[in-house]
Amino acid sequence: MELNGKRVLVTGSSSGIGAAIASTLAAEGAAVVVHGRDSERTAKTTSVIRDAGGRAEEVIGDLTDEEQAEAVCQQVLGSGGVDILVNNAGGRHGGWEPAGWLDTLPATWLETYRLNVVAAVTLVNRLVPTMTTRGWGRVIQIASAVALHQPPRFADYQAAKAAEINLSRSLARSLAGTGVTANSISAGIIHTPGSAGELAGIAEQAGLVGGWQANEQHLALRVFGQAVGRVGRANDIAAAVAYLASPKADFVTGVNLVVDGCI
Repeated sequence: MELNGKRVLVTGSSSGIGAAIASTLAAEGAAVVVHGRDSERTAKTTSVIRDAGGRAEEVIGDLTDEEQAEAVCQQVLGSGGVDILVNNAGGRHGGWEPAGWLDTLPATWLETYRLNVVAAVTLVNRLVPTMTTRGWGRVIQIASAVALHQPPRFADYQAAKAAEINLSRSLARSLAGTGVTANSISAGIIHTPGSAGELAGIAEQAGLVGGWQANEQHLALRVFGQAVGRVGRANDIAAAVAYLASPKADFVTGVNLVVDGCI
């Protein structure tokens, strides 16, 4: 993917999809800055990359906290900035307990927006100017397919991810002619350690004896309505990121790439 010599920050890369992205980009030759809020988990991901022969360093901070976010940016800029920014950190304020539209308080909407959108914008504002000065760069938002489908829960999260898609396209237009591209990826249902419990619960509700893995094809095709007969894996998203981050994607900007196994 021609990423030798490139430096990348992947936010929220101490585990799950972010860790897979960081490992994949490191395997492609990029020097990776692994980010997380938990120093132990972040150090573990960094060690895994180094043990595999990759180059990695780490940065710790809560990106929803203004001072910590600035400290993260200062550390990254102090060591030369980055060529590629992958805004993967996100989630839902308050966790993933079922929450209907009218049960979600305005305060939850604000915090979810801060977690997914404001944190990403903070990093864009601080790190992209260095890319434009160099005349080359990549900004990639990890959004979600729920922004397109709107299932009947987690409306705050859906809206925040839709905002990520929108801001990515707007950013692409504002960066026209600079050599810096901006794209988003809408991830579908992806199996990670963090989502294993949710998948197990869905399989149980669907009456699938033996758990989701024993019924993966049925779950994907009949319950989730996918066209691909398996649940997504973190490496599916990492592979898409590797392409968009590479010089091979010079002609691609303002795109929302949907990776969800659906038509």
